[in-house]
Amino acid sequence: MAKKLKVLVTAGSTTVPIDQVRNISNIFRGGTGAAIARLFEEHDMMDVTLVTSNRDIWKEEGFGWVSDKIKYFNTYDELIQIMWYEIRNGNYDVIIHSAAVSDYYVHDVCLFEGNNLISLDKTTKVSSNHEDVFLRLRQTHKIIDLIRKPWGFKGYLVKFKLQVGIDDEELLKIATKSRITSEADMIVANCLEWAKEKAYVITDNETVEVSREILPEAIYKKVREALS
Repeated sequence: MAKKLKVLVTAGSTTVPIDQVRNISNIFRGGTGAAIARLFEEHDMMDVTLVTSNRDIWKEEGFGWVSDKIKYFNTYDELIQIMWYEIRNGNYDVIIHSAAVSDYYVHDVCLFEGNNLISLDKTTKVSSNHEDVFLRLRQTHKIIDLIRKPWGFKGYLVKFKLQVGIDDEELLKIATKSRITSEADMIVANCLEWAKEKAYVITDNETVEVSREILPEAIYKKVREALS
């Protein structure tokens, strides 16, 4: 019997803490990634692990997996730790990284006093008595750019790219460059304005526009073709 392909799919969104009770996140829930994971799992030659922030997605999507095939995260730090461990130890053939990862973390919570920024203690709960509070954000490491180097993944890598307020031509230019930068084999690109309708699937030799309904199947077929 042929060896099953091991597939890691990430889905959902990360949070970054402001203080001990508040955080910053985004609007994505992981439905696309979960649908991709389910479709791959339905094929006999795929062994799929889903890493998601949505603890109810397996109920909504009808998963019948054992619990150790679904791993959960809330924060950016949790996701990066899970992915580092899985990539180093999981011997995956395919990674489909669709999770919406925080681009920034909260470096400091501040007040202005005169012309000076004064840091507040964010290790507890920042008081709600302050009329104005300022967040100083710094860029996170882009997880997708760690997967090849330094983490050493040598299999088939799928990246997702979302933009807002640009035309299709500009989106394709940005996505093509982004795929190369991350050393991804495929990138799935769309704009927020029409993300529920379609997406572009881009590889090194082809760009295909597909409807949202068949996106999981389009990704599956491309992966199977590449690895056959």
